[in-house]
Amino acid sequence: MKEAIMYDSSKSGLIKCRICPHECVIFPIKKNFLQQKTGVKAEIKKENLGFCGTRINLAGKLYTLNYGRITSLEVEPIEKKLLYHFMPGSMTLSVGSFGCNFRCPNCYNWEISQTASLVQNKPETIFQIKKSFPEISPTEIITQALENRCASISFTYNEPTVSLEFNLKTMELAKKAKLKIVWVTNGFISPSALELILPYLDAVNLDIKFFNEKLYSSHSKGDLVPVLKNLVKIARRKIHLEIATLVMPKLNEERNILDLADFIKTKISRHIPLHLIDFSAPISWQMEKWDEPTKKEIVKIWKRLITEGLDFVYADINTKTKNTYCPHCGEINIERLDYEIERKDDCGFCFNCDRRLFIRE
Repeated sequence: MKEAIMYDSSKSGLIKCRICPHECVIFPIKKNFLQQKTGVKAEIKKENLGFCGTRINLAGKLYTLNYGRITSLEVEPIEKKLLYHFMPGSMTLSVGSFGCNFRCPNCYNWEISQTASLVQNKPETIFQIKKSFPEISPTEIITQALENRCASISFTYNEPTVSLEFNLKTMELAKKAKLKIVWVTNGFISPSALELILPYLDAVNLDIKFFNEKLYSSHSKGDLVPVLKNLVKIARRKIHLEIATLVMPKLNEERNILDLADFIKTKISRHIPLHLIDFSAPISWQMEKWDEPTKKEIVKIWKRLITEGLDFVYADINTKTKNTYCPHCGEINIERLDYEIERKDDCGFCFNCDRRLFIRE
């Protein structure tokens, strides 16, 4: 356990966490368990933990439970992070921990992201969860990235915001080692926490769950407004940005996605890549019986988005919908087969008409 950053404390022992817009007010466990070996489990209650399940108030101080606790550490193609215009063909070291500040029932990584729901129902399980994941230092992550000749480190799998302290330390070391930093996120982070990480970020994939405020509240237990504000802020800081959204029947269908595309065009740029994710019911957390979109429906949305004026739209359906086309002449400049790529572009410009493809090397 490590003391958290970004929280307000009071004389009563109450704490307000400030890393995300939830701003959880967390009640103290008045006994000091840091030196106590027995009786811990019986004393923990829901109100002693943040919504994300990674923060606990011990005697008026906020501690992070997932510091250095790594659930996944994999060398992967950068394209797996749904970044098609950032260092194409390079490898990244993907790092994940546990916890999330959303409760999406469609979550694919729910076994690590939704530990918070287990904690909220049975708070004493937090220590079992914590001990089940290996502990690793920021220095060890940098070493692994360099040894595996990775160009970047990606904070992914679960929401990286809830591991802010550990990720910040790792990013500081990564910059010194000349490694790029990738943040795969739901974008639900407080303005002050975002300002802390922005100087380190090279690329962001931001997942817009729905372009609908009511669904954000009812489905994800979040808020769309701060997510959109953060989206715009990231883009204005010239950080490479790509956006993902899930295609889900009855929830996130063509009309919602077209509205999202209009927001991207008018508030950010038509050059921002948009990735359509195919909803898969069997691997979801709580939506195993939900209808799945057909490939035909996704391809229809893909074509419509291009017609509506987005320059780069992708869907993991077939090679055609994964390729990078020049928005001016239509020639294929990057061809993708699974995660293997063939580049035909001329250093980020179309080989045929010299149109800029907005690729960050």
